[in-house]
Amino acid sequence: MFLPADGIAFSNEPILLPVFWQDTVLASEWFGNPVWHWLLALVVLILLFPLRMLLVKLYRRITTRLFPEDSSARIIATGLIPAIRLLIVMIGLSFVFQSGLLTFPDKVAEVIRRVIETLKTVILCLSLAEIGTGFINIRLQKAKENGNKESHTVFNFYRMTVYVAAVLLGIFMILSIWGFDITGLIAGLGVGGLAISLAAQDTFSNLLGGLTIMTDHSFAIGDVITTPDVEGIVEDIRFRSTKVRTFTQFLVTVPNKQLSNNSVTNLSRIGKRRVRFYIKLEYGTRPEQIRHLIEMLKTRMESRDTIVPDSVLICLERFSSSSLDVLFQCFLQIVDFVPYLQEQEAILLDVMDVMAEEKLSFAFSALTVHLNEINKQQDQLTSPERNRLPD
Repeated sequence: MFLPADGIAFSNEPILLPVFWQDTVLASEWFGNPVWHWLLALVVLILLFPLRMLLVKLYRRITTRLFPEDSSARIIATGLIPAIRLLIVMIGLSFVFQSGLLTFPDKVAEVIRRVIETLKTVILCLSLAEIGTGFINIRLQKAKENGNKESHTVFNFYRMTVYVAAVLLGIFMILSIWGFDITGLIAGLGVGGLAISLAAQDTFSNLLGGLTIMTDHSFAIGDVITTPDVEGIVEDIRFRSTKVRTFTQFLVTVPNKQLSNNSVTNLSRIGKRRVRFYIKLEYGTRPEQIRHLIEMLKTRMESRDTIVPDSVLICLERFSSSSLDVLFQCFLQIVDFVPYLQEQEAILLDVMDVMAEEKLSFAFSALTVHLNEINKQQDQLTSPERNRLPD
């Protein structure tokens, strides 16, 4: 242990200070400790930071050589680096303030002890949190490899739960170190929590709605959803609300209570998308032309790789008031919205190409055709006869 100003002993025999130091300011005392003890403590604290950098760098090299990249052990070892930094600082502070190098009055020594115990608690909780999130990240990585889109949302919830649990554990342990009554505090929190829950029912409803969304896996980040109030792409899911980017690029924040109570259509899980429209032909189109048009369209559609096999349906469905309606329907093996629109555009252009090749025309308004017929009849009449026509 360290002796007063006349010497320092790391063993049973004290090592006396050199004689020329005893008559200098180093031998004098400052706040109950020799000045040279203060200087030694200062040197230790100064050297602590480069030593910490060196040890962390060495730790990184060791873990890099021992564990493969993206391995479970590597992920956990990397997550422990912040705790290791704090651990080195705590060891240095313990050496300076608790090894006997510096002596303090009982009250000051007790405060120093509690500060160091608090630092130990922070290191413990931080290590537990990093280890827990490390395991969660490992599971998340495996889930992504298996193509599970819901995993990101669920594991974000798990990660946040681990951090909240670590923070609560640390708070209770630190309060216990500083002499607070944890039992009374928990009882007070119970009464206060009841009052808060009554005053914040909507907030708790949103929290429960968020838990319901995350556990039911109704949708995940990146999915396209439709609700009675909003339609767009899910950008983030949190405890209280969900952020949806609409197709007009507005960012809408929807309370989770609203999403959990209303119907939600997840368009990203349909597996395939339908293309359905009518080709309206003029009434002057002959039956053999319609049959040939249908055969040509079926041949073209069956050659497209994006169309689900045996899903093409093309037929003359009905006689409308001004057109012959040919139903066109097929399913695409495309889920994403933008590629779906692009493929639907290509199909429509194919239909127009076939119509042009067959020299067929789309039906126009019957009113326009009727007016053209009246104009032809008027041109064939003489002037007196034209004047007798009703207006």
